[in-house]
Amino acid sequence: MRLEDRLQSRCRMLLDSHLQPPCYWSSVGHERKQTLIQGQMQKARGVRRGLPDVMVWAPGYFLGVELKVGSNTATEDQRAFGQAMAALGHGYAIVRSVEQLVDVLEQHGIPLLAGARVAALRHDGMLAVPVAKKPARVVKARAEKPTRKQLATLARVRARGVFV
Repeated sequence: MRLEDRLQSRCRMLLDSHLQPPCYWSSVGHERKQTLIQGQMQKARGVRRGLPDVMVWAPGYFLGVELKVGSNTATEDQRAFGQAMAALGHGYAIVRSVEQLVDVLEQHGIPLLAGARVAALRHDGMLAVPVAKKPARVVKARAEKPTRKQLATLARVRARGVFV
């Protein structure tokens, strides 16, 4: 699992457990690897580039959250989306940790349940733990097939009534 996917998964856990109702959140999957035809179909349906990884709705307010890991920066389309949200009076932020997500939610006045910061620190701690890789699959060596001569010998031995 990519580092950004792990961060998104941890942010999901925090939002599921600590985002106060009636607030709502969702995520949109813009797959990076797709065929040319899949990309054309998305474009034909109106899917646009630059949408944030996480979207949070609160009464009268929208917040787009772009998740980045390491030194990755926002694309031009992502910056344009952020500018459009600012022009509409909504929020946009780039987040690099679960704790930073809590900071951004609080700055934008989105209510969280008690204990969100402690949960965020716990999630960030889990992100620091490297993911164990699956061990390499052990492939058993196949036994060699018997030759025609060996099969003929076996057949003669069996015909005599001696079992091997």
